[in-house]
Amino acid sequence: MTAPRIDRIRCDNPSPMTLQGTITHVLGGARQVVIVDPGPADHPEHREAVAAAVAGREVSTILVTHRHGDHTGAAAEFARRFDAPVRGADPSWCLAAGGGHDDGHDGARGPSGAVDAVDAPAPLTDGERLAVDGAALVVIPTPGHTSDSVSFWIPDDPSDVDGAGGGAMLTGDTVLGAGTTMLDHPDGTLTDYLASLERLRAHGAARLLPAHGPERESLAAVVDDYLAHRRERLDQVRGLLAAHGQDLDAVALGRLIYGEDSGLPAGVTTKIAAAQLDHLHRIGER
Repeated sequence: MTAPRIDRIRCDNPSPMTLQGTITHVLGGARQVVIVDPGPADHPEHREAVAAAVAGREVSTILVTHRHGDHTGAAAEFARRFDAPVRGADPSWCLAAGGGHDDGHDGARGPSGAVDAVDAPAPLTDGERLAVDGAALVVIPTPGHTSDSVSFWIPDDPSDVDGAGGGAMLTGDTVLGAGTTMLDHPDGTLTDYLASLERLRAHGAARLLPAHGPERESLAAVVDDYLAHRRERLDQVRGLLAAHGQDLDAVALGRLIYGEDSGLPAGVTTKIAAAQLDHLHRIGER
């Protein structure tokens, strides 16, 4: 196996949360590919652009980095179109090849929250190596943005086991190409997120291929900036708690951090503040 060709296809779904749009990755060799993060539903132009990148090659697997709809919305349709299984860390996003078309299922979530599918594949596991024509992908759980977030390391040399040789890291929403990541608290926690950043730091020689924003040459440089930002924010929160009292709640803390005219919805600033307070509680500071 050798380093694969990697195509990055950006969906036209820009927003404050998706930046310029959600990026689908298609990677592999001359005969076979893997699709990572199919993209949102109801964007036929994006689906056709991904199909053009596949270019008639076999799709061995469709992978999702986490559960958010701008990454998973087209998963069931792609499972049908390419007759390929969908896999993620959460069993709810594991779907049999064909998307359940044999019995009329559409791959939608049922009342239990699970995807209605027959013979769904197993969830992704820590350290699992996925082989595809011309590529090896290593699964690295990176919870924090969501509890089911994973990244995929693609070594240039498939014999590389520790990341020293570089390669590429597909980070989903865990690390972005611009700006910082919002944690979907309480599902995602800052405690998990800091540990995930440290784990990615061990692969710092890799180039960064995020699901939002431009690719970056150094994963380490971006992760270092992220860690510094999170530590500075925690120090700010500690100072605000000292000044305003330990009973300060997430709503009030969010206003103090971002101000009344931040432009961010109140629910977002509250969620960010709640993640900070939760982390301080977990490490015994509250």
